[in-house]
Amino acid sequence: MRTKTKKPATISFPLASIKPLYSSNHGKNKKIIFEADVHALKKINEPNTIDEMVAEAKLEYALGKSKTFSSAKALIKELRS
Repeated sequence: MRTKTKKPATISFPLASIKPLYSSNHGKNKKIIFEADVHALKKINEPNTIDEMVAEAKLEYALGKSKTFSSAKALIKELRS
């Protein structure tokens, strides 16, 4: 079941973690493209809701920080190591 949140989600960016790559002031849509250090973001932005935890898990999966197992035995062996 979906529920609407009362306030929008926000992300705090530490200034030291941002590296500007491109900025545009053309037309109505002013944009900036930057690179951010994921480790610095995680230190400041602890997940508080299930939506945020799922988003963080998706980010870790996209970054290749997750493992997959083909059997329960392999998973148990990894957990015990």
